[in-house]
Amino acid sequence: MARESGGIMTKTQVGIEHNLEEKASELIENGFCVLKDMLDPDILKLTREVSMEAVAALSSEQLEATRTPGTLINSNKHPGLADLVGNPKALAALEAMGFGGSKFWKAVIISKPGPSPRLYWHQDCMWWDDPRAYSDYSPMIFLMYYLDDTTRNNGCLRLIPGTHRKWHSLHGMGTAHTPDINRGDDMNDPRFADYPDEVDVPIKAGDLVIGDARLFHATHANLTHENRTVITIWFHPLFEDLAEETQSWIHHAFHKDHSGWPVEALDKVQPVIPDYRGTVEPPEFNRQPDKGRLEQKE
Repeated sequence: MARESGGIMTKTQVGIEHNLEEKASELIENGFCVLKDMLDPDILKLTREVSMEAVAALSSEQLEATRTPGTLINSNKHPGLADLVGNPKALAALEAMGFGGSKFWKAVIISKPGPSPRLYWHQDCMWWDDPRAYSDYSPMIFLMYYLDDTTRNNGCLRLIPGTHRKWHSLHGMGTAHTPDINRGDDMNDPRFADYPDEVDVPIKAGDLVIGDARLFHATHANLTHENRTVITIWFHPLFEDLAEETQSWIHHAFHKDHSGWPVEALDKVQPVIPDYRGTVEPPEFNRQPDKGRLEQKE
């Protein structure tokens, strides 16, 4: 694999005050890391405007259908997110951390209204049939840019470190984003429960959470009367090392969703556009891991 190419860049080269070698270790070992102050003010302002407009266009029925996660608005109709997706500071950090060659599938505007219940525990990996799914380098990662300061009170992120590589009881409780759990039909479902090894991740607007899609994550309830918004961007690092079937799906999914973006928006994300030129057809994705191939939880 090409993950050693270029080594670890210095924090001066990337333009952020982080030890990126340490952050890479956190991502591999714990399943996530946090990088502070990763958004220029102009991009933060633009992203807030795009998000507010998108959320305002939703009906009450659409909001009710995603009561627990918050809005799940695809980037396909929102080219104003291109500056965020192509944020050079974040792409340089990924490269420096050994997660370069990342390609973009989509971004999702997730605005959690207040008040609203907690988000259930889930993992989002769709590529458990790809050999990389059982390695240190996940076939799929998320970049979460929070547009508001987060606390337990307004629904900050919750994570269970290590569950990207170890089997957890949650693995046997169903897949993410089914209509019933998105509505919160049964708030006694154990996927809404507290777990002893979970951690809170409260952060500031403009900070970035980089997470492994295999990691179990959730949020607290938003107890305020204000929306709490995050943009989740799905990237596939070391794209050319993925199975051809995986590359094919990502390529087709990106172009299906974003071919209608204007040229100026596509130019901003050019480095992360997937370009698979083989003949393998896109496969069915698989959200459920093979228990025997994951480490057993101690």
